[in-house]
Amino acid sequence: MEGIANFISMLDYVLDTKRKRHITGGLLLSGALLFGGLAMTVMSIRDDEEDEDE
Repeated sequence: MEGIANFISMLDYVLDTKRKRHITGGLLLSGALLFGGLAMTVMSIRDDEEDEDE
């Protein structure tokens, strides 16, 4: 439980200004879009491979 409290305290310290929150939000959004794009790519490649096996 102490680890969670330390993590929240660290986040509070790191995101103490509006500019830092804005930059962090942009990075998280970019990461989410990146992994979403990778997931879509993997799903589309997997479908193509199954069609070729038949």
